[in-house]
Amino acid sequence: MRTSRLTIAGALAAACVALAPARAALPDTAPPLPAPAGKVVRVKNESQLQDAVWGVRSGTTILLAPGTYKLSETLNFNREMTDVVIRGATDNRDDVVIVGKGMANFRYGDVPFGIWTGNGVTRLTIANLTLRDFYFHPVIFNAGTQQPRVYNVRLVNAGEQFIKANPDGNGGGVNGGVVEYCVLEYDTAARSDYTNGVDVHMGRDWIIRHNLFRRIRSDKGLAGPAVLMWNNSRNTVVEGNTFIDNHRDISLGLVSRDVNDHTGGIVRNNMIVRTPGAGGDVGIAVFDSPGTAVRHNSIWMGGAYPNAIEYRFPDATGLTIAHNLTDGAIAARESAEATLTGNLTTAVAAWFADLAAGNLHLTAEAAPAIDAADASSDVATDWDGDPRPAGARADAGADERAASPPPPPAIFAAPWTRGMIGRR
Repeated sequence: MRTSRLTIAGALAAACVALAPARAALPDTAPPLPAPAGKVVRVKNESQLQDAVWGVRSGTTILLAPGTYKLSETLNFNREMTDVVIRGATDNRDDVVIVGKGMANFRYGDVPFGIWTGNGVTRLTIANLTLRDFYFHPVIFNAGTQQPRVYNVRLVNAGEQFIKANPDGNGGGVNGGVVEYCVLEYDTAARSDYTNGVDVHMGRDWIIRHNLFRRIRSDKGLAGPAVLMWNNSRNTVVEGNTFIDNHRDISLGLVSRDVNDHTGGIVRNNMIVRTPGAGGDVGIAVFDSPGTAVRHNSIWMGGAYPNAIEYRFPDATGLTIAHNLTDGAIAARESAEATLTGNLTTAVAAWFADLAAGNLHLTAEAAPAIDAADASSDVATDWDGDPRPAGARADAGADERAASPPPPPAIFAAPWTRGMIGRR
């Protein structure tokens, strides 16, 4: 099967694009959301939160006061509703913490998940809060959910997938999802290898951008990709994210199917880092996903795995892999076909600002990567949102180095400390 070029889901995506300012490429610099509109229900404890969710109607914002909310049961959005928001009352996602019974606690009772949606939920927004320590999924979008948005949320220690979007059983799934300015991470590692950051089945037109995925890995085997879009998904945009010490990072498609596992989409301006001892597999995988573009990503494997990018299976044709900067190979597997242009696979550590902190901004020593790429209309800005090119030609990788680059963002301050990402 062949693909159409990248499409983005209508008015929601346009509104989200308009919201992001030029230099907001970091989870700790999420632009503030507008003040709540429509009906606002204010809650300050778990009992009030449960009542608010149980009685919520379309056009309502549930506004959580700062504090810790230990759930007595999953927050279920389980009927037809439109334009509902559940958000912290401040712009700091650490101020509101919603807690489960533990990612390894099989006595989870009525709290298997954090937030569950389905059966007609359209344009639900989850924002400005933390969800942590759930036995299964902190967030699960089931059949009948459409155009969900997860914004400025920290998700910590999921028993399985952090954000799961399931198919509907009739050949469709959750479409038009947006995950942005979020942090998805384990304190150390998952309880098993059955985990992903964002895992979407049969979803169309998702946007995953400006997030941090960290330590999506397992001590009990190879953990699933931090971003996995598969099972007849299509037209995914994965851009401007940072991935640190995951076992696998981005996978559009995973297995070979009669109907393509993924179709179309673009992976651009991501920074992927493995620090010593992290292990794992390939950074970016395009498996059974025809018509997909992989452009201007920076990948440091650090010897964890020989290939930085792989494309695989006979139906993976019409691929474009261009102007990526890596220290590992770009490899075809099982008859996949791609056009490779301007990729630089011989990066060395001195080319990057701070590998230990996941900072792949270019240094002055990265001369082979600077002005080494052709401009591309579908990657007109870099990881920071700065215009590309800054010089005579574009730079390889996710960062477009200016003649006098600004200081590195606070998110890259090392050592990274739990819960203090980018905090000053």
